[in-house]
Amino acid sequence: MSWFEDWFDSPLYEKLYSNRDENEAALLADLIEKVIPVRRFKNILDLGCGRGRHSITLAQRGYNVTGIDLSKKAVAKAKRIADQRNLKNVEFFVRDMRSPIPKQFDAIVNLFTTFGYFLEDEENEKVLRNSEKMLKSGGVLFIDYLNPEYVSQNIVPSESGVYENINYHIIRKIEDGMVFKTIQFSGSTLDKPVKYRERVKLYGPDWFKEKLSKIGYQVEKTYGDYRGAPFTSDSSRMIIISKLQ
Repeated sequence: MSWFEDWFDSPLYEKLYSNRDENEAALLADLIEKVIPVRRFKNILDLGCGRGRHSITLAQRGYNVTGIDLSKKAVAKAKRIADQRNLKNVEFFVRDMRSPIPKQFDAIVNLFTTFGYFLEDEENEKVLRNSEKMLKSGGVLFIDYLNPEYVSQNIVPSESGVYENINYHIIRKIEDGMVFKTIQFSGSTLDKPVKYRERVKLYGPDWFKEKLSKIGYQVEKTYGDYRGAPFTSDSSRMIIISKLQ
């Protein structure tokens, strides 16, 4: 089993990331509305939607959203939240992001570093290649990814904390062109200590531009944060906007 299949389906994943910043999510949604306004890009695909945080926000703003993710538990939770909010313009499916679905969209969003999970470059490139099959001509691919230079300069080697009587200890390192995060959980509510690992490839803007250009995309803009600031080597994010030619 791949690290993301095991980790993203774990209830401990939800506990660790339960306090994600909703204001940050709203800022990202604002930027998406600016780049791909709903009046022109009504139907969008959330590629690697997780528990549907961004899909649901975008649906509430008027988009027709399809979200896909490999995690069955994540998709099940996204469906529950959408049902609770009586949203009819969002749907979720369990699917590998490397496998295109038989539908075309006005735009595709890939958010919160839901890219670079696969060990082989070819597998990560396949995500980009197959995105082209799911976009209409002139469609936009919106990728929200980490900035490798910022990560290298600002990585926090370790941190610890407690959440709901569960202790967690995180170790981060950069090795072989990847950033690794090892998370260990322990506490009286667990039968034994549990360890998970995240791994993300560190691809820079030149890598994306080369791969996207070969597929048929034109990189039109790169932002450095969710407020839409220009991208620099010091930017906290790397948000790449590409149009399918």
